[in-house]
Amino acid sequence: MDLQRLNRKIASLIAMTLFTPILFAMPGASAGETKANSIDAARIVEEKSSDETLSLTPQQRTWLKAHPVIRLAPDIAWPPFEWVNDQKQYQGIAADYMRLIENKLGVRFEVEKDKPWPDMIEAVKKRELDVFSCVAKNPQRLEYVNFTRPYLSFPMVMVTSDEVNYIDGIKYLTGNLVGVVKGYATHEYLKANHPEIELHLVKTSEEGLTAVSQGQIDVFIDNIATASTLMQKKGLTNLKISGEMPIRYELGMAVRKDWPELVEILQHALDSISDEDRKQIHNKWIGIRYEHGFDYGLFWKSLTAFIFIVGFLYFYNRKLAREINQRKVAEMEATQARDEANRANQAKSEFLSVVSHELRTPLTSIKGALGLLSSGVTMENPESAQNMLRIAYNNSERLSLLVDDILDIEKLLDGKMVFQKDVVEVSELISKAVTANQGYADQYGVHFSVEENKCGACTVIGDENRLLQVLSNLMSNAVKYSPAGACVLITTQCNEHKVRVAVTDQGEGVPAEFREHIFTRFSQADASNTRKRGGTGLGLAISREIIQRHGGKIGFDSPPGQGASFYFELDIN
Repeated sequence: MDLQRLNRKIASLIAMTLFTPILFAMPGASAGETKANSIDAARIVEEKSSDETLSLTPQQRTWLKAHPVIRLAPDIAWPPFEWVNDQKQYQGIAADYMRLIENKLGVRFEVEKDKPWPDMIEAVKKRELDVFSCVAKNPQRLEYVNFTRPYLSFPMVMVTSDEVNYIDGIKYLTGNLVGVVKGYATHEYLKANHPEIELHLVKTSEEGLTAVSQGQIDVFIDNIATASTLMQKKGLTNLKISGEMPIRYELGMAVRKDWPELVEILQHALDSISDEDRKQIHNKWIGIRYEHGFDYGLFWKSLTAFIFIVGFLYFYNRKLAREINQRKVAEMEATQARDEANRANQAKSEFLSVVSHELRTPLTSIKGALGLLSSGVTMENPESAQNMLRIAYNNSERLSLLVDDILDIEKLLDGKMVFQKDVVEVSELISKAVTANQGYADQYGVHFSVEENKCGACTVIGDENRLLQVLSNLMSNAVKYSPAGACVLITTQCNEHKVRVAVTDQGEGVPAEFREHIFTRFSQADASNTRKRGGTGLGLAISREIIQRHGGKIGFDSPPGQGASFYFELDIN
């Protein structure tokens, strides 16, 4: 097998290894968790009393007494939000909200369990049904219903076959056959804003996903919760989430126009539902436990495997090219040897191009998962959980930059990388780096300490993203080689002309025999620690190149057995 084909197969294996656990760990829950969640949901309903005090006016209470039965128009095939199962039971997130509201208001929701969604819409228009339980607002629906504020929010995604690469924007849909559920807000949005897109209308989300799986359409658009749930439930393993739409599903309740009193009553009931109850309903059907946050174990295992495999393959690719070169030099004339080296370099470039596309696929899923975590009941999460979600999302962005840096290393070393230089505030740069690396430090039980710059605010001219990459590399290395409970100190020193930023750890220091190779590509100070902690050996080499391109200097001080202090110096603006 030639070098190019081998690299393509390995790149596909990397993408599948990283993508599968992240996507399919997202919507599911174990049998024990499902049972516990069902018990919690039953407890919620039992504990609520129809006599629970709400901020209702006498007129609103009189209206409720005159309307003890309200006819509900759900979507009977839209998991995990709402659906009717084979036993004609109304289930899902919206169903649990409706049961809570029934008890709070002392009314009964009479659920229509047979009509497909387009017929539900017509029934509400004709006032044969009264209330949509879970629906997105759009101009067409405002003509015949009034809306409560949204109580659920989810990102919209594009689902394709697993052979499609990363989709960068809605422009990809032009020229492809795009499936949407008839009457859904997505259908109305695309019809009104993108008439150039060819739409294929389906009755349910399951029908749309099946059509993609069977090759009948190119793309199906739905919210990430429904798409992920049905892909797992129906075993549609040849599908994947390949991109995000520029819209979200903001879902609320909607009431027929001639009942404005009921909109305000339902809003009071929704506002009275506690944060705990909302989270229990969400966790029951989505399977994500907000009190524990994102699955960092899975995330960091995937990240470590990704960095190690890419570094190994890059090193192996270069090593193999050199060996081929040496054999050709011994067997052929100098011209033939140069031709072989050019062919090896071309194979390497094609390999990196394939890796670039394949690795962006799991990044899309990571962002989708984080978008799901930060939506829906985000405003009910404790402040600490919200902070962890922001850190997780920032780290996914940092991972994206790391992938770009690995793929662009040849441009950087050949002097072809373009830097976007601007005025950079050093203290702000340090603050961003600390935030981006806090989750990694927490994983190893290490904390950061920033020593204030006594010479006041100072700025430099440089590419903020690249300088942030350098500082993050130094900080992550310091965390990696520090013992649990240690402190990583970040300090700044400046004079009239230069500023020095230093990152000092409490590890074992840099061995004397390794110091002259510390900034060499693929170098590691301690192989045994590297196996435990991870790392590519590219970080310091890339950091040196970036600082040198900024006209600065990078170095380190490391007394034996007393830790290491890595620093860089730049001219003050």
